[in-house]
Amino acid sequence: MNLTLPETCSTESVATLWREIMPAVSGLGKGDALTLDADGVVRCDGAGEALIVELYRRSAQQGFAITCQDARRIVSRTLGLFDVRRFTEDPAAANPIRNTHTREQLGQAVVKIFADVCEQMAFLGELTASGFSLLVRPGRLRLHDTMLHFERAGIDALPITVLIGFLLGLILAFQSAAALRQFGVEVYVADLIAIGLFRELGPLITAIILAGRSGSAFAAEIGTMKVNEEIDALTTFGLPPVVFLALPRVIAATLVMPILSIFSVLAGLIGGVIVLGSVNVPAATYWQHVIAASSLNNIMLGLFKSAVFGLLVGLVGCAQGLQTGRTADAVGRAATAAVVGSLILITIFDGIFAVLFFLLGV
Repeated sequence: MNLTLPETCSTESVATLWREIMPAVSGLGKGDALTLDADGVVRCDGAGEALIVELYRRSAQQGFAITCQDARRIVSRTLGLFDVRRFTEDPAAANPIRNTHTREQLGQAVVKIFADVCEQMAFLGELTASGFSLLVRPGRLRLHDTMLHFERAGIDALPITVLIGFLLGLILAFQSAAALRQFGVEVYVADLIAIGLFRELGPLITAIILAGRSGSAFAAEIGTMKVNEEIDALTTFGLPPVVFLALPRVIAATLVMPILSIFSVLAGLIGGVIVLGSVNVPAATYWQHVIAASSLNNIMLGLFKSAVFGLLVGLVGCAQGLQTGRTADAVGRAATAAVVGSLILITIFDGIFAVLFFLLGV
């Protein structure tokens, strides 16, 4: 079979040629030969290159031979742009069947979790080293970016934080008052709310809000920068991405969490006084019990937990962003992983703190 390529391999000429010769090419097999005459080709655009590649791909898969006359090296230059060795691969191999065996899926999940932990530890070490380097060269920290992330993660999050804190105090007071009222000690709901919000629920709920709102944003922002090759540009300019991108976000999240936690607790206490006022507990009595239960020890423990939770959210969010792939789907998965990872670590550390504080008697 002989095939002569036109002088100008444009979209129009190649489309006509494609319809004419491809049915015949599909019938070729082992022992057959195709003579490709490209000596007269002067200009070859993408359509012509696609035709040449398709002919050689079919030759590799169907087994027929191609003899090429290529005085202007049009064909050889086109084939040089592709990995000809892969022409024999099965197209279905590009979309492998998903493995459904439970044991293998479990093993793959364990390997992935172990790899994620190793990457997180490596990122933590790099971030710690970068943080200590700021003690020597504090000018490396972009204070403007830090304050910008502080505003976005803190001030912009105040409305939702206050609302959730208020509703939490409202619900907690209502449920507790309903249980304690039968014993005539509903006034002690104030002590329960104060201790619960300061030591546990305030920092925990605020951390969950920060993880869902800001942790995912950190991962998506940095992930998008990686997709757009902005992180590669920073590295080329000699600017470490960890110092330039991660440190401002981690510092902002760590500093803003105690502040948000305080507002959340205060909103919860206001919700509690509204409920207890409806069951004839005077507001003055409520606030006296709140002040008595809100010892400096409880407040400091809550603020310490808030700062640690903020640090965890910032670490996980930035780490997932820097580890993002270079597709839009990878950015979405990084944002999801940032939220899930933050919630898991917050829960684990909250349990560790509960056991530790119990053993220490604080």
